[in-house]
Amino acid sequence: MARCDPARSDYCASRHLLRHLDDARELRRNPLARDAFAHDTELATGAVRERVSRALAAMDAQDAQCSRRQTWRHAAILLRIDVARHRPLSVAADLGLSVRQFHRERRAAHNRFVTAFRSIAQAFVVSRHHFAEELLTRAGGLADSGETSSARAILEDVVGSGQPELQCAALVRLAEIDARAHRLGCGRGRLQQAEALLSAAQVPSDRRAALRDAHDAVALSLRWFELGPMAIERDVESVKSASAGGRALLVRAAAALRCGESGYASRTLRRAGTAGPLAADDAVDLLTLQAELADFTDEDPLRSERLLVRAIALAREHGLRGRQAYAEHQLRSTQWMRSRVPSAAQAYRRLTEHVDRMLSPRLRASLAFCAADIEVAIGHPQRALRAAHEAARLATNPYEALSARALAAGALLRSGRIAEAGTEAELTADAARGDGNARIVSLAQRISAQAHLAQGNRRAARAAIEEALDCARRFSSAHVYGQARAVLGHIMNATIAD
Repeated sequence: MARCDPARSDYCASRHLLRHLDDARELRRNPLARDAFAHDTELATGAVRERVSRALAAMDAQDAQCSRRQTWRHAAILLRIDVARHRPLSVAADLGLSVRQFHRERRAAHNRFVTAFRSIAQAFVVSRHHFAEELLTRAGGLADSGETSSARAILEDVVGSGQPELQCAALVRLAEIDARAHRLGCGRGRLQQAEALLSAAQVPSDRRAALRDAHDAVALSLRWFELGPMAIERDVESVKSASAGGRALLVRAAAALRCGESGYASRTLRRAGTAGPLAADDAVDLLTLQAELADFTDEDPLRSERLLVRAIALAREHGLRGRQAYAEHQLRSTQWMRSRVPSAAQAYRRLTEHVDRMLSPRLRASLAFCAADIEVAIGHPQRALRAAHEAARLATNPYEALSARALAAGALLRSGRIAEAGTEAELTADAARGDGNARIVSLAQRISAQAHLAQGNRRAARAAIEEALDCARRFSSAHVYGQARAVLGHIMNATIAD
């Protein structure tokens, strides 16, 4: 058929190439690939695979007019339709495209791929195994950027490949996607399948440690998302028994930082940074956590910004759009908190008003918590209250639910709804006290103290702020402790004035 003739057009050649990556006979017919067979035929197929892999990566930075989301959509179309042979209508539905839009995007994807493929010099040989690993990495980028349906489809194909090492890696990635989508039961099921492969000694020993580390990191994340960061053990023996790789250590450090245990977080991050080479997503997470730690301790106000700038650049380079979005939000909020100038608030607002709903619920929850805090400081309590309600809606454990309630109480206070704020803050403090969540107790009691002071009850205000100060001194950032000290000063001045 004419449509199957790779010499008919660039579009036909591109489709034919991606559909026959393992067929040397067909590749010889393809005008894009035939030059690889001019010398060593045995190595030519691997060279074509490597060139395809590099062309897909080059598409990320190829056209400034294409949005990051469109780039990932094009990658998903190429990998799913032409490499994996998925049904076009199913892929179009996953991407939220009409049939007409899908065909337009598919042709654009092939045009970009051909341009990238021709711009790359003849490549070195790559094995089918290495190409499958590239697919795993690409699927991870798709998931991070919000294209989870396409990422799942690609990973499911790898799970069905019959190669235990690749199956295990794909299952762990699927479990991570499920965890970030708040499908915790599905994530645990995937990890059990991966554990079975690891335990059956079917995975090569040189890859077992890295896969075990990735497995343990997702297992810790699932426990955190279900029970809260306090559920992640932070005793010395637990850290010693953690895998030598850095992924599980990063999760432990993040959980400790959420609980206000900055010393433990600092030590664990140092160990994660020296545990060995990190994948791009883990390297971005390390930089982001180091920035959050620097902001928490307030030792160097500019160190956090420098680290976040590096995290953004690294995430952009590797197409990790979700991690890039999170680091950008953290950078803008840090700049606002440091400078308090209107331009910094406007830069932060521009980001928050365009949060992609395709991003994972876990990421959107993190951004909502940040917005609920920052909008109060900027002076827009109604925005803060909406963000707190969104955070509560996305919460998956008591710690997050109580944090959202405390932030909502703060927004109510700034809105002038004093009685409501005081009641909500007291209820939140009681619940957090029972769970041992000292950081939440500190925030809730500071708001309670302000509400009592506004209602003229200085004795109750003093009692609440004393507890807030005690908790903040041990488990909150220097900035939060300073806020509590300022409230204490207001209470004391009101007492002296009387």
